[in-house]
Amino acid sequence: MRYWYLVYALKDKERPGQPKKYNEKHEAEVIALVCSDSPKGRKRWTLRLLSEHLRKLKGMDTISYETVRLILKKTNVNLG
Repeated sequence: MRYWYLVYALKDKERPGQPKKYNEKHEAEVIALVCSDSPKGRKRWTLRLLSEHLRKLKGMDTISYETVRLILKKTNVNLG
């Protein structure tokens, strides 16, 4: 009888929540931008500069610097 509870506890239920807004293609664009040269007059990219530049691209109108940070954290990209 206890076996049933164990199976039930280990089985993942569908979770509510908002689906991912940015797919792998968008994430690749973020990484490519980070690897490119920084804007003129800047020594390096900052999260805010990245998010401002990315908002100009199609499909990334609402990207925030926190989303950029999470994408870079997931891929282990270092800004400095």
